[in-house]
Amino acid sequence: MARISYPNPEELDPKIKEFYDNIPMKLNMALMACHAPSLVKQFLSLGSAILLNSKTPAVLRELMILRVGAVTDAKYELEHHITIAKRTGVDESLIKYALSPKITLDNSHSESDLNQEALLIFNLADEILSNGAASKETVDRLTSHFGQEITVELILICGFYSMVSQYLKTLDIDLDT
Repeated sequence: MARISYPNPEELDPKIKEFYDNIPMKLNMALMACHAPSLVKQFLSLGSAILLNSKTPAVLRELMILRVGAVTDAKYELEHHITIAKRTGVDESLIKYALSPKITLDNSHSESDLNQEALLIFNLADEILSNGAASKETVDRLTSHFGQEITVELILICGFYSMVSQYLKTLDIDLDT
């Protein structure tokens, strides 16, 4: 149960109500964000831009989001993005690895199990989430493989979904039914 009550959609400021009414999916996270009327549009718009407008291929984007959700233990985020990942064609084995507590290449994993792009993304997420930043070597590897635009997008995706995880978990936002 959420730590604060959800706003009543009928009692929202008229401009926020109009915005909320035009959201295609009435998610609990979106409704709760309406408590912050000066931020809700920009908050949800950035999420939409990441999902709909980024140049990062959907499979790679979803691997990053799943990794962030797994590392931060954000059940709400994982509930939504496992479904999206499957819909966008993420291989079940990659979903499994993204959800693993720690990804290492040991006797149970090999480079053939995890493709190079997934390893780069998981490493980026793990470094950012554990150290607050990725190393120069990691950024160099990503830039060499993906180019500057995708590298910056992946960092922004990691940061945004880390913030979303903190928001979801701090307010204990209920899973959508």
